Amino acid sequence: MNRIKYAKSLLAIAIAASPMISMANEAVQEKNSQEENTPEKASRVEKIIVTAQKTSEPLSEVPIALSAFTGDFIQKAKINDIKQIVRFTPGLAGESTDSFIDSLSVRGISTNGFGIGGDSSLGIYKDGIYFGRNGAAVASFFDVERVEVLKGPQGLLFGRNAASGAIHTITAKPVMDYTEGYFRLGAGERGRQQAEFAFNQPLADGWAMRIAGIHSEEDGFVENLYNNKDIGAHDRNAIRLSIRNEGDWGNVTLSGEYEDRKQYGSIYMSQDIDGNLHNGDNRTANLDWPGKDNAEVSSVTLTANINIADNMTLTSITGFNKHDWLYQEDWDGLPYSIAGYVQDQEGEYLSQELRLNVQASKDLKWYIGASVYQEDISALLSNQTGNLDELFGPEYSDIYESNYSEGDYSGWAIYGDMTYQLTDKMDFSLGIRYTYDEKEMETDIQGQGIIWGVQTLEPVTAKQDWDDLSPRVTLRYFPDEDVMIFASVSEGYKSGGFGTDTLTDLDPEYGQPTPDSTLEDFDKESVISYEIGTKGSLIDGQIGYGISAYYYNYQDLQMVKAELGKLAIDNVGQVDGFGVELDLVTSFSDYWDVFLGVAWSDTESNDIPLESCSDILGNSCNGNSLAFNPEWNISGGINTYYPLEGGEIVTSLDFSWQSEFYSTLSNNSTESVDSAGFVNLRTGWESEQDWSLTFYVENLLDKESFAASFLELSLGFHTKVGATMPRTAGVEFMYSF
Repeated sequence: MNRIKYAKSLLAIAIAASPMISMANEAVQEKNSQEENTPEKASRVEKIIVTAQKTSEPLSEVPIALSAFTGDFIQKAKINDIKQIVRFTPGLAGESTDSFIDSLSVRGISTNGFGIGGDSSLGIYKDGIYFGRNGAAVASFFDVERVEVLKGPQGLLFGRNAASGAIHTITAKPVMDYTEGYFRLGAGERGRQQAEFAFNQPLADGWAMRIAGIHSEEDGFVENLYNNKDIGAHDRNAIRLSIRNEGDWGNVTLSGEYEDRKQYGSIYMSQDIDGNLHNGDNRTANLDWPGKDNAEVSSVTLTANINIADNMTLTSITGFNKHDWLYQEDWDGLPYSIAGYVQDQEGEYLSQELRLNVQASKDLKWYIGASVYQEDISALLSNQTGNLDELFGPEYSDIYESNYSEGDYSGWAIYGDMTYQLTDKMDFSLGIRYTYDEKEMETDIQGQGIIWGVQTLEPVTAKQDWDDLSPRVTLRYFPDEDVMIFASVSEGYKSGGFGTDTLTDLDPEYGQPTPDSTLEDFDKESVISYEIGTKGSLIDGQIGYGISAYYYNYQDLQMVKAELGKLAIDNVGQVDGFGVELDLVTSFSDYWDVFLGVAWSDTESNDIPLESCSDILGNSCNGNSLAFNPEWNISGGINTYYPLEGGEIVTSLDFSWQSEFYSTLSNNSTESVDSAGFVNLRTGWESEQDWSLTFYVENLLDKESFAASFLELSLGFHTKVGATMPRTAGVEFMYSF
């Protein structure tokens, strides 16, 4: 290994954590190549190419608040899935260890619901294919080329269910010219064992294959007083095989992936009204109902890029994914069998997209596209109690309730975008997407009055459709080669759906379904965002910066209101959101660099009916901030490298901190999560012989926090959820060839 390889991987951490400023790195690259054309200098400033706007372009030229994480960064920082990107992405919040994506928040907008009748507000994609369901979306990272996080509504670029933003994982593709690969082995405290590999092999002329896999296991980190066992363990295995063909005509890639994930469900800890844990310890629970979060997720993707002419490319993306997910949790947080929840879910998703990119002239480029999808999904939700004779009486003991739903969803979209060069320094883009979604659902509820208050004599059905126009306008200006200024207006859309717990036309006397009963539907929600920003460099490229400011109006929120016997969903009110995001990176020396990311966000809800949302004292939610929306989050770090004969000592110290936030729109003080910060340390030897040995400590200061805090008034539960992992030390060996 030469200095280029390991210097690039460390600077990738700085670039990825401060993603808006790669222009600065390009400026450094140009200056260094002119002044001192050495491998050491050239390697320090890796240029990141992204495809967020449906074409390959430098990150520094994209007029979007976009974070791009290289595969090197993901390995070095030990990021295991999309949720762990939260700690390094200004404007992103809601990290937890389970397979739910409802708490993931982009600039304050998250998904207010967890059933299959609705959709996520955040678009999650892998190699252009949508993964939008709990249980399927949070897949393991391995052999990744990069991950792109787009902040703000992405209706044009990603379509449905990207009202808050999008996260797109791009996996490594087969390489035609040479054999390459790597393997990585790791071990740590609490029985942690990790292994990852990738192998790339050219085949016949123009053909190559790549196979990659990962294994990760670890024992639990929370003591369960109920049975004196540690809970929170995981065991994950995944493999991917890709075959690629390239020629003058273009390229085609076929990829298949399978993951088997076994882990513990969300860990609830009961607390009193003042927020004091009953067990007195942030890593001690007392749960009688075992947790489970097991999923099998498989996918096949076929991507073709065909060069119709020198200035024209046709892209086809065909995808199929399937998931089987079994989840269960003890959501009362108590050692009594009051609330044992189970969700047994399976789904299939098939999609096809066609896109034509055209460079019409020197000043004009455009693309048009169309997509179609079909989703079949089903879920059995159940809750059961145990022996509660002494607590509440025999009438509450051994109660089993269930809700079984099947969904048949389909939709299509057409879109287009054009960019015109107004002057040598300014261009203008205009795009729009039309989306149509249709949902048909069937639900059978067998409630006993605790979670579900009704019993259906036969399945209840409903069918509805929604459509939307999502435009985007952007303006870019380059005052000089080191600075870009941009402004944009964009809209995002999330489809409507059905509240699978709520029926219409109930019998007024008994509150039970009638022959006219159907599922209550809720309407779509939408976001319009206005943003300005700049990306550039200072001091001959030694300091890179990125600054953006935004305002958005979020309308017709799909609000979940927990009531005894049902979870009702209504479209209510609007939210005004404001924010500023700042990224900085410095590289004054060959021996160290520093990166920093800061985000400030303020949201205010309006026109929220009192019956839809109120705090513990009965006050209106108007004026409250959105859930999972810390006012501040800050991340940063320093990377140092000290060359010696035969290699280099590499040390990295990174941190992340976020301010207090609320877990619901009610903004009850009892549902707040205190501010928290975490520090990670890595140091090791990277050899010129293509191997490295790294020692690391995660959560160096052993700080404690939670993913959420909930107060369930109707059932009297008050819990903290999702304790953070304790300080963990480990070692990792990697060899590349």
